[in-house]
Amino acid sequence: MNTITQTRPAQENGIRIDGMAFVTAPVADIAAARRFYSRILGLQDMGIDQIPGFGPHALLRTASGQFLVLTAPQGPDTRETGVHNAFRVSPAARAAIAERLAAESVAVLTYKEDRLKEEGENFFFFDPDGNRIQLVRSSSAKSTAVVEAIDHTVVLTYDMLWAEAFYGAGLRLPVESRIGVRTADHARARRWAAGEEQMAPGTRRLDKLYMTMGGQNEVARANMQVYFEAGSSILGIYLATKHQQEPPEEQIIGAPRTAFAVESEDLQRIAAILQKHRRPFEGPVEHPKTAPFAASLYTKDASGNFLEFCVPKR
Repeated sequence: MNTITQTRPAQENGIRIDGMAFVTAPVADIAAARRFYSRILGLQDMGIDQIPGFGPHALLRTASGQFLVLTAPQGPDTRETGVHNAFRVSPAARAAIAERLAAESVAVLTYKEDRLKEEGENFFFFDPDGNRIQLVRSSSAKSTAVVEAIDHTVVLTYDMLWAEAFYGAGLRLPVESRIGVRTADHARARRWAAGEEQMAPGTRRLDKLYMTMGGQNEVARANMQVYFEAGSSILGIYLATKHQQEPPEEQIIGAPRTAFAVESEDLQRIAAILQKHRRPFEGPVEHPKTAPFAASLYTKDASGNFLEFCVPKR
């Protein structure tokens, strides 16, 4: 049974998003990835092929009842972008996970992020398939060495104004923070370009100048990032630094995708919002009895990010 219990008040449009229902990670060998995530992060292996619209996949559960879905590879390689999944763990759990990673010779990366709440959370590593994972410390004093919950996930957009209109004005997700709009952000980008500060992929870029100025033909910029509150989780949107292959325009259900936990009565409200923003969608679709969700509505944003709004079984 799902236990995503951090209830949030309904937003202005009547929708209540309780958090991320699941995030995904593309892997070449699902069986090997199941063993890795169970062994290293302590995620509970819930079996295979339970959620519609994925094809072969495996389901792993956090202590909160949220899921990581391991899917066959689809889409471009994102390891040099800002795309990543972040899990919330206790300080004791993070120390235990660090020991497991060291035992398997998996490098821990300590580059920095711009988001204020992540300033001291510079703990990243790659799974065997190149998916970047971040561990964010919770305030829990529990000694259990397992993942508590999904803290945040990051996807790319090619138009930040549209992303803010859709996720902010449309779905009414509150903006937690914005990066790349302050002078201090660009000063920090110059320190990165000078090799004085190691920053996470996707947070910085070098823009070519139209003319050489003072012997310089490129300038460091802070890449735009917006973080939205989605119930108990955070959705990060990074401006893509280069174009990646998008899924076919007619495809509505696919992977990787991000799923939001909602109430059943919210599905029709979300459908109305999608119609208003002229976004194609499918559903609501009822799930099989064996699935962890009762029903879902599927769509994708204008940058090709697949989204699912699903009703957890209580």
